[in-house]
Amino acid sequence: MLTSSKRSKSGAMICATALWRPLPRHPAPTVVLLVALLLAPAAFGSEPPAASEEKRLSTAVAEAQKLVERVRGVRFREPIRSEQIEERDLPPFLERKLVEDLPAPFPKYAAALAALGLIDPTPSLQKKVVNLYSRQVAGFYDPEEKKFYIVPGRTKVASEEEPGDAPLGTLIEESLLVHELTHALQDQRLGLAARIRKLRDSTDSLMALQAVLEGEATVVMAEALFERLPAETRASFSGESLASMMSNLATSSAASAIEGAEGVPEFFIRELLFPYSAGTAWIQHQRAGNKGWTALDEGYGRFPATTSEILRPGRTGPRNRLPSDRASSPPLPEGCRFLFADTLGEWVLGFLLERAGAGEGASKLAESWNDDRIVFFEPRHASGAQVGFTWRIRTSNRAAAVKLADALAPLYTARPARLRPTIEVRDDIVEISRGPAPAALSPSLAGPPEEPPEAPRKAEPR
Repeated sequence: MLTSSKRSKSGAMICATALWRPLPRHPAPTVVLLVALLLAPAAFGSEPPAASEEKRLSTAVAEAQKLVERVRGVRFREPIRSEQIEERDLPPFLERKLVEDLPAPFPKYAAALAALGLIDPTPSLQKKVVNLYSRQVAGFYDPEEKKFYIVPGRTKVASEEEPGDAPLGTLIEESLLVHELTHALQDQRLGLAARIRKLRDSTDSLMALQAVLEGEATVVMAEALFERLPAETRASFSGESLASMMSNLATSSAASAIEGAEGVPEFFIRELLFPYSAGTAWIQHQRAGNKGWTALDEGYGRFPATTSEILRPGRTGPRNRLPSDRASSPPLPEGCRFLFADTLGEWVLGFLLERAGAGEGASKLAESWNDDRIVFFEPRHASGAQVGFTWRIRTSNRAAAVKLADALAPLYTARPARLRPTIEVRDDIVEISRGPAPAALSPSLAGPPEEPPEAPRKAEPR
């Protein structure tokens, strides 16, 4: 989505993008909408657009399409349909998109996040998340409908009353249109709706795909903007400086500065920002050495399948994956019913390690990730949001598994005994479970034991 020009809490203009998408799979939502957000306060209360404004925006979209074609070097196969959506209609629209593809009702979904430790239980969470997104959005491209939506009035700078800022407003609006129309071009080349549906049971793969898409759109947007800058200003920018600027979005301070983030768990915001920071760095790595867009186009569509590959360009994927026997409804503990299953990946594991207190060592510990699978379930006659899970993480070796188990243990030690997950190590696999131990939960997920097999080891709380 596009967002309007806004000002950060510090008063400085932020010209950057952040991602929102509906939440069909835990914890990184499927991208039914591709949304780019400008991080700054929107001008709320806009009136329905006059005919002249509709014509102006239609012309701006057409001109931005030409700019995308020139910068990216690829032509659109057909024009992009666009439509205006009123600001008053935005919150219910976004709420519907938020919940329609969830694997469970929102309270159960949030309870699953909390059970694992990614968030703390948060009152009125759904309302807060919808508020966060609706405070940001100025436009979005929907690959299911093949249509570009614009929220009139939000593509203008907040300081319109200052005549000297008019050129800045034009640049920002054009940049945002370019970003979203790059998503439309990607859709024409890749068929995003179908591609996304195939990844619905893997947060990790979805985040990796989203990183590539947002990284490409961000670089195209930046290059289009640079074209409009004076030569002496362009000389001060480089691919490295762009990647460095975007990397700042991955920090906790950046997350806390987003308008509307008050009361929203940090996980949602950091996960929202990841595709822009890591994706831009990955795209720039592919284009390094004067390769330009040719390097990406040579293998366009054959993108990284894991966040591990995004975080460390050059890695060719997990070296020791869990077996691929992953039925959508595996056997469950007696008296329980299946909620949903997922693969979380290295980035989510790293965030969880930060929550556990691993600090700067979290990313290093997460590098041992090779694969994982988590299944969420609940008592068949549950009252309230009672969610259990079994999560199996395959690491690079047993020593890495032991370190990972020990690092995760502090996240759960303060919980009451009945809510505290157990953590065990079996060879190179860490298994974290809460609720009845699903002994029949597809043993093949764990893979064959090493010879000779070692006895399970419980992680000791620190």
